[in-house]
Amino acid sequence: MKKHVFIFALSLLISMGSCTKQDDLLTTQESGALVVKQNPTAIPQGDPVSRFDLDKLVIATLESRNDFQWEWLDLKTLWSALQYNNHALAIGYKPAGTGDISTKIHQVKVKEGAYKEVHDALLKFILEELNRDLQQPVTLQDILIEDDQTLPIITIRLTNKNLLTKLYNLQNVRYLEPLDYWPADMQRVSSASGCDASTQALTSADYTTITPGAILPWNYNNHTIPAAWNSARGQGITIGVIDAGISSSQTLLGSQFNSGVSNVGRTVTTGFTLGTSPFNTCTHGNSMSGLAAGPRNNQNATTGVAYESNLYFIRACEDVVLDGSAEKTAVKNALIQMGNNAAIRIISLSVGSPFGSGVLKDGVDYAYNQGKVILAAAGTSLSWTSWWGVIYPANYSSCNAVTGVKENGSKCATCHDGSKVLYTITMERTANSNRNSLTLPASGVTPSYIGGSSAATSTAAGIAAVVWSAKPNMTRAQLMTCLTNTTQFYPSRNSTKGYGNLNASAAVNYAIANY
Repeated sequence: MKKHVFIFALSLLISMGSCTKQDDLLTTQESGALVVKQNPTAIPQGDPVSRFDLDKLVIATLESRNDFQWEWLDLKTLWSALQYNNHALAIGYKPAGTGDISTKIHQVKVKEGAYKEVHDALLKFILEELNRDLQQPVTLQDILIEDDQTLPIITIRLTNKNLLTKLYNLQNVRYLEPLDYWPADMQRVSSASGCDASTQALTSADYTTITPGAILPWNYNNHTIPAAWNSARGQGITIGVIDAGISSSQTLLGSQFNSGVSNVGRTVTTGFTLGTSPFNTCTHGNSMSGLAAGPRNNQNATTGVAYESNLYFIRACEDVVLDGSAEKTAVKNALIQMGNNAAIRIISLSVGSPFGSGVLKDGVDYAYNQGKVILAAAGTSLSWTSWWGVIYPANYSSCNAVTGVKENGSKCATCHDGSKVLYTITMERTANSNRNSLTLPASGVTPSYIGGSSAATSTAAGIAAVVWSAKPNMTRAQLMTCLTNTTQFYPSRNSTKGYGNLNASAAVNYAIANY
């Protein structure tokens, strides 16, 4: 802790204005050396922006552009954001002159060749600069938060503007992200809204009982899911769910996952990249897993859409809002795990942030490049913040953004929409926004209401698995054709709701007829 405080207090480093020191970095790109930009930015002058003014600027940017990227803000603002919270700075790196690596990031070898040389040179440079005027040297362990072993990302604790400026001026730096910054006074959806169980009393009109004694949520019929089950039910397809905790008390997502009609030899796997267990008091992931792949049996519990699919769950966040460095890093790591797992074909992400993140983008690009279909929530928040557009990572092209609508087709009470939305799911009664879709509770079998774009996303993931299971040898592109060409608005695309509602039965029939 004393060393971290000392690092925070550093202010005297060699100026970027020194031509000699810039020339020391200029060597050939092939060697993986560090290369300074031709027109480097000067060191920010004065004190950092106050927390109040910083928050005001960040929120104003989000409001005016309905989006937010750190690259839009100047270096002084970037430096100011590092003064708060955990001082976490994510450094995306590459060999100079490489260009955009998003389509080939899965092929990067960070432990070999030019990438390793850049990686090693960056760490050496950072330590040398920090220790230039110190009597007691700082070690890598003092500042390192994560050194990614798959993706070209290094995350360190840093507050010094001189060193930040030098990093900012390197051609080798893809992005610099204050990974732990979140506006202190930003009115956002409470984390509890995604974690707490619904208190809405179950209405009999919102379900029917089907064989062998399972509950069918009302909105499944809006997407012809029961009709699709005549031909396909998700068998052989593994759905990956990245979310907050799953419940240790819900045996239907544990020992009884492969039961009833769902007893087809399917498997459930749970893991975590955050904390020490897949289980958490926030059981949002439990609700999402239940919707996507909960079993169909005789216990009077709700059935998942793909009730014959395998489930692979990873806990990667505390709640649905990715507002901390540990959560973004954990989601990225979960995406890497799922990207490397050949069995997983579909990834469901019902979590996110209104702020763009290079770390999250690297994660979804990696998984997408490994062949995964990624369905991500467009965003769910209170009515007074629902002006935000599609959140991240759903906003990225590697993801397919999904949002929820009412029976009458209007946006659900708490859902985000926008031009990036691809599909919609009906998951809210027109006359009562508290009557949503139904899923498994944290324990027992009494159905629990769950809504928002989160529920829409996991439902869409289940539909995708059902359609893929109709023709398991289809490519990802062919699956997307089946889903899109049978949607509500196809071939047109609505400006805020994409192609509209998915049609499970029509998509299954399209797959059978064409592939």
